[in-house]
Amino acid sequence: MTMSGHETWPDGTFVHQLSDAERLALLAAGTPMRFEDDQILLMQGDAGDFLYVLTSGLVKIIVAAESGVQTTLAIRSRGDLLGEFALLDNKPRTATARAAGLVTALKIGGTAFMALASRSPELQATVTRYVLGKLRASTDRRAAERVWDAKERLAQVLYELGEQRAQRDSDGMIRIPLTQSELGDLAGVAVSTAERVLKDLRKQGVVSTRYREITIKDMEYLDSIRFPR
Repeated sequence: MTMSGHETWPDGTFVHQLSDAERLALLAAGTPMRFEDDQILLMQGDAGDFLYVLTSGLVKIIVAAESGVQTTLAIRSRGDLLGEFALLDNKPRTATARAAGLVTALKIGGTAFMALASRSPELQATVTRYVLGKLRASTDRRAAERVWDAKERLAQVLYELGEQRAQRDSDGMIRIPLTQSELGDLAGVAVSTAERVLKDLRKQGVVSTRYREITIKDMEYLDSIRFPR
């Protein structure tokens, strides 16, 4: 798999924010990797001596409590970094990263990544903005959970996932390889509530569901729920 610094990368992702020269240097430093559905890329508690640049597919970020209960906290996709927190603070991984469908990525060792960053103030600044952006998004999500109802929260998450997928299938639909329970985790609502809202959205023709897959049929309608007019 040969990656070019001139490829199109989704807006807002780490790779998109780099200049062509820095992007090319970053991609050249990586070793291509391929992960099958449900395969683990990173394990909570492991040492953080490398990171990934995601080049295709979706990855679930999952945190396990001491009780063993697992919660899906975020989704990462093409152009995102994966595993940079542990690399930057030299502490164990705080979450497990698991492939949701086929995933490809570039694996970059910690020494190689830090060497790139040390030679490039631009790369250092982009890393800082990217990490702060993740923290800001987490804060915004927590604030929204206090004022939005369940339908608005689920619509927001579905819309964001639809944007991350970017390209629609030939039939114009966007297929997200997640369970209804995982979607509920991402939106901060109970599984029963997620199932009820999705049932309503199915009746309206906005989504369809099957085993471990949610298909978005109407992004415009989801957008109208997020921001009622």
